Amino acid sequence: MALTDGVGERVRTVLGTRAVVGVAVLTVLLTCAFLGVLAFVSGADPDVGSRLPYYVLAMAVVFVAAVFRLDDRERGARAVLSSVSAVAVAAFVLVLLATEGVIYAVTDPDEIVASQVLVYFVAAALICTGVGVWGLRHWREFAGE
Repeated sequence: MALTDGVGERVRTVLGTRAVVGVAVLTVLLTCAFLGVLAFVSGADPDVGSRLPYYVLAMAVVFVAAVFRLDDRERGARAVLSSVSAVAVAAFVLVLLATEGVIYAVTDPDEIVASQVLVYFVAAALICTGVGVWGLRHWREFAGE
């Protein structure tokens, strides 16, 4: 039996998991958010005011979804409300920055492609995704529970 027997099947199993899809989606979302930060820092004049109601709507949807997902009888009401609020605010910021990043990339692609900043942002987003997943899995160790 060779060492490489079944490698193709293992690769298909790993690539078919929800974790890989989640990592890919988060990496793309964070890359777009980094581009959004670049849009604000670079002096581009984003018209955030016209899109603000949609960002607030996205925050509200995430808030309600998080309430349904996190609320149960074993958790305290304050803990649930603070967690849900933090998730909603994080979603607001992430949606705002990611949307503005996509708009910046579409309206000014030369700025992004010429400096190859996109490659650095993808690498940084992938690292942040890994650290974030690890942090979510081990947060109790840091919370002292």
